[in-house]
Amino acid sequence: MILYALCLHPLLRTLEDNLPSIRLGRSTRSPPVVAYADDVTVLVTQPGEFAIIHEAVRCYETATGAKLNSKKSKVLLIGGWLQPATELGIESHDQVTILGTQYGTTIAKSVKDSWAGAIRAVRAQARKAFARTLCLAQRIQYVHLCLLAKIWYLAQILPPTKEHLQKLTIVCTWYL
Repeated sequence: MILYALCLHPLLRTLEDNLPSIRLGRSTRSPPVVAYADDVTVLVTQPGEFAIIHEAVRCYETATGAKLNSKKSKVLLIGGWLQPATELGIESHDQVTILGTQYGTTIAKSVKDSWAGAIRAVRAQARKAFARTLCLAQRIQYVHLCLLAKIWYLAQILPPTKEHLQKLTIVCTWYL
């Protein structure tokens, strides 16, 4: 969901208070709403929750004059959803990007697509930086601080496979 407004806190609070928390892992429960700047991501587990979101957005739009841009908004259906349509008029997609991480309809697809993009980016960055005149210690520092900076973030969300680690090792070894 993308809303253009200066203050999203009332909307986020309404959604957090009225939607069930999401279970992550075995015991951790998290709020169903993630926001960064004006981008809002809402995790929905039951079709009936769209009515709660619709009411919260309607109330927010009325109070602020901001409007939900349904053309820029996306719905990603994960699991056994029978009805892809939402009350918000948002189109369903097979893949979405949230805070730079790609999510697909399965965990395997999410891991594959996100890591493929991240490895391409590291490879491109290594090629650009290769011509710089740096000693070995500086190159090692560059690998840790620059080449792999975004990788640490992604690895916390979607752990890499052995194949991804091998590809990263090849890129870093080539750069050094």
